[in-house]
Amino acid sequence: MVFSKIAPGTQRAYAYAWRIRVAPWFADRAIDSITTLDVEEAFASWSGSESTRADALGALSALCRVAVKGGLIASNPCIGIDPRRGQAPDVAARALTLFEYERLLDVLPASGPYRRFVLAMVYTGCRLGEVAGLRVGDIDWSERTIKVSRTASPGFQGELVVGPTKGRRTRSVPVVDQLVPILREAAENKTEHDYLFTGPRGGFISSKNLSRALGWQAIRDEVKTFGPGEPALHWHDLRHTAAVFFFEAGLPAPDVQAILGHSSLLVTQLYADTRRLAARRAVPALSQFLGSQSRGQLGGGESAAKSASDLEI
Repeated sequence: MVFSKIAPGTQRAYAYAWRIRVAPWFADRAIDSITTLDVEEAFASWSGSESTRADALGALSALCRVAVKGGLIASNPCIGIDPRRGQAPDVAARALTLFEYERLLDVLPASGPYRRFVLAMVYTGCRLGEVAGLRVGDIDWSERTIKVSRTASPGFQGELVVGPTKGRRTRSVPVVDQLVPILREAAENKTEHDYLFTGPRGGFISSKNLSRALGWQAIRDEVKTFGPGEPALHWHDLRHTAAVFFFEAGLPAPDVQAILGHSSLLVTQLYADTRRLAARRAVPALSQFLGSQSRGQLGGGESAAKSASDLEI
């Protein structure tokens, strides 16, 4: 499959989605025989998370768009499907707490390029490919910001592919005090055009070689674990962590949106965890109210049995 206008990371996701989900349903079908109801049924039957199934739908839709342009079909059957609605993802629950963040610091190497790379993700909220794509000249020391305008990721043959960010817009992220020594170490003996966060020998850092170098699969459960059926801690969860930290530090939602590069404020507000905060605020008020109304269970359990005449029926 060829998706010339699609970012390399999305191309890899589409290729995987085609092989695992789309092809078993539609590879042997004539494209002009596929209806919207067929796509809807497939979408409802595919396994995986909402985003995983959306990748599969996107791959099929991209092929159908080409077929429409080529006159093979009159319209795209992927448009107008009624997807199965599931529970909204709790992305904030994927974030590290401050205690878990301290554990992350403990399991990482004491120094070196891989520690710098991981902490840059936590402090900036950048995606892994965006950190890999940063250049020394992107740092603005006078403004204490970093310009994020590109992402670097491996292509299908493992080659380095540099392209625009997911939102295809340049944004700025803050340089917090904790990031300053990391940036200075990473930029040492480099020109403004050099990549900032490179490996020990100056090579490109990807999710695969970062995981391999740190033995990530062996140590990540020491940082944070999840319930049965949930995936283990992933590098993208560090972006979730940064988002939650931004809110807990008191940044308003529009600022968090701008730093993370979200296209919608609704996405950003998933990290605000307002429902949990509302429940926390409710504890003292409700406790005081209920305490003034009855003793509840504070009297030591069930009261003595009443006679039939005492009971109100």
